[in-house]
Amino acid sequence: MSPAARIDAESVLRAALQVLDEEGVAALSMRTIAARLQVRAASLYYHVPNKAALLQLVADRVAEEVIASVVPGRGWRDLLADVAQGLRRTLRAHPGAAAVVAVRHASPQVFERAVPTVLAAMNTGLRVTDEEALYLVQSLYVLVTGHALAEFGDTPEPPAAPTAYYDAWFDIAVSTFLAGVEARYGA
Repeated sequence: MSPAARIDAESVLRAALQVLDEEGVAALSMRTIAARLQVRAASLYYHVPNKAALLQLVADRVAEEVIASVVPGRGWRDLLADVAQGLRRTLRAHPGAAAVVAVRHASPQVFERAVPTVLAAMNTGLRVTDEEALYLVQSLYVLVTGHALAEFGDTPEPPAAPTAYYDAWFDIAVSTFLAGVEARYGA
């Protein structure tokens, strides 16, 4: 069986994440991925139509992992903490993906699966509209992504400061965000 016969969208996505993690977003191209998979670039287009679609797959995979880390039935503070920690954990596992997530939203079909869980949690103990609740989750996602860019923005170069520095910064940023949400919207 030829290498081209063994590839699919998932293998293309895995190769893209490897390129992002090892070489950074500047190195990501269909040719680079094809070389990793030992196929011609043209054979990738049967599975992923273009680089924009590839970037969307990356953003969606990160969002799917974050959504999977959210525990339904918990309160708003736990939900937001789950989102922040899940996103940070995912971006630590794939530091090169931070540059993609910073400029590309999750697809509606991915995000919409989380909406009922988000709204149930956010409407418990907070005085928010559904629209405000979703904006708050998106704002936290941007905060954590920005933090990840500060930590991993030069992938494949190592972070500029020790891990403990970024851990403390993350904890302060997220706890301050949560305190602000409670101060503004608390019941």
